[in-house]
Amino acid sequence: MKITKIKLKNYYQFKDLDIDLTYPRGHAKAGQPLDKVCFIGQGGTGKTTLLRLIKWFISLKRDIGKNLLLPVPPVPGSIQIDFRVSNLDYRVSNIDNAPFINYVSPSNLTEESFLHFIKEYYEKTKPLLINFPTELLWGKNSPQPENSDAADQEEEINPMQKSPGSLENRTIIDFAVDDVSGLWESILKDIRQHRAQELLMKNKLADATLRKNGSPPDKKKAKELEKDYQKWLVENPAPLELLAEKCLDPFLLRLGLKVKRDLDMTSIQKLSFIALQNIDNQDIPFDFWSTGTRQLVQTVIPLFQLKPGNAVILVDEPERSLYPDIQAGIVDTYVKLAPGSQFFFATHSPIITSAFESWEIVELKFDKEYRYVSRELDFDGDNRVDNYRNYPEYLRWDSILQRIFDLEEEGSKKRVAALKELTDMELRIEKLKKEGQLGTKKGQALAAQYLALNRKLGWRTGSSDL
Repeated sequence: MKITKIKLKNYYQFKDLDIDLTYPRGHAKAGQPLDKVCFIGQGGTGKTTLLRLIKWFISLKRDIGKNLLLPVPPVPGSIQIDFRVSNLDYRVSNIDNAPFINYVSPSNLTEESFLHFIKEYYEKTKPLLINFPTELLWGKNSPQPENSDAADQEEEINPMQKSPGSLENRTIIDFAVDDVSGLWESILKDIRQHRAQELLMKNKLADATLRKNGSPPDKKKAKELEKDYQKWLVENPAPLELLAEKCLDPFLLRLGLKVKRDLDMTSIQKLSFIALQNIDNQDIPFDFWSTGTRQLVQTVIPLFQLKPGNAVILVDEPERSLYPDIQAGIVDTYVKLAPGSQFFFATHSPIITSAFESWEIVELKFDKEYRYVSRELDFDGDNRVDNYRNYPEYLRWDSILQRIFDLEEEGSKKRVAALKELTDMELRIEKLKKEGQLGTKKGQALAAQYLALNRKLGWRTGSSDL
């Protein structure tokens, strides 16, 4: 299931929004749904609202948190989202102010056969949607229940300590209310089973190499068992090793951390969540994890464990609490962990934006009166791959800020003032050169001041230039 279009009419700040989410002409996938989409725009332009609307139209639930419902306009059809499943296109829209939605079936199918198809698709596709809201990235969990005592509240603050049950068989996984530690239970089960089987095979091998009642060891059997054991290790890699090597450690090492792998069966039984160590093999308690570390683990583990192949995945502000070098690779990591899925990101980060092609970016922009929001197109005329003004994958971060995020100034107020001062210095230095006065005490002082300001601005003008 993938989304090909979103249309909003008179829905809060969206007066008439029409977003085409297919590849442009000239692309190898022209006309097909985009694999990933990036919503950008000022605060209040509705990036999170779009993510929530997508969530509602797939999950059939308007809740955006405990006792919070996504508002629905009174006019039917104000919200329309077009989907494609295989080669089947259909539209979903709102019904007048009700918590229900309306399906518009394709012309080549009867309503009954279409609804049967949709029901069957929902039943067999797990997960169908994964939602990572900003609340999760803040390190918050679902709202605390009323009348909970202090002990319950302390437990609620730490989402890793709860065990709500497996999420693997769920169609909709929404981390606004669900808990990533539920997935850890399934990982832990795999780790225990693998370790138990490994110990069993090792015991059989050891038993075959021992003398029994004065008889020599059964070398032939021991050789066969050793061969079986080595073959099993190749065919059944350790789950914890895979999680570390293929998922977490490439990022954690940049934070000076790594997954703790050296665990005996007793330690595994007591493990409440994944354990981390620093480079010197010292254990790092969960309470000492940084917000960025928690965010990284909480978003990557679900994709690694669930391995969604046909889900719609929503990520609000993936850059939160992540250092730029981690931001630079996080989008590609998500996509590689869930090939075949469709991703929707909402971000304010130029680094995150640089991971997207021009046609994958949806820029939302207020009108001059800040009343309505529309999509700012980055091309004139036809939507073709060679007709865009900006290509963020090829731009510097500062160029992305200026050309895509519409940041008018080149830097802070001090930088702008320094640039003006530098221009004035250049004129004065040029004048002294013409007069043959640059070598004087006054000229050398000006040159030194000029070079010092150059260094502050990050430039590298040498004395030979003067």
